[in-house]
Amino acid sequence: MKPRRIKLTIDSSLENVSLIGSAVNKICSLIPLSKLEAYQTELCVVEACNNVIEHAYQYASNHEVEVVVSVHMDRIVFEICDTGRALKRQPKAALEFDPDDLQSLPEGGMGLYIMNNFMDKVAYQTADGKNVLTLTKRFTNGATTSA
Repeated sequence: MKPRRIKLTIDSSLENVSLIGSAVNKICSLIPLSKLEAYQTELCVVEACNNVIEHAYQYASNHEVEVVVSVHMDRIVFEICDTGRALKRQPKAALEFDPDDLQSLPEGGMGLYIMNNFMDKVAYQTADGKNVLTLTKRFTNGATTSA
């Protein structure tokens, strides 16, 4: 079965990211994710969009942030796309800090850590001036969607 797809596009302004969050939240309510998984998924997509605006576009407006959502039988996939500055490093799966020392908490990089822990797969690629962060969340217990 061919996946269902929707493309969401916002201007690169932080105030527009809530529109993406609301759409992701609604889409996640239609597929077999728990409320916690839906919230975590929304959080990851919102954080990815915020990162694009902050790091790729350096808070400059009038650039597109595109989120392509694909709902498959066993998973949902989000492709967050931009044409700004590329990431200098691949998303890391771990943070380096002492959890008992709150003063040592890093100021940046928490979003990538969260994405790597809440999503089943995180991938990043850049080609021909386009950056794509792909976030994949599988449905619990292999359930299928009716959405």
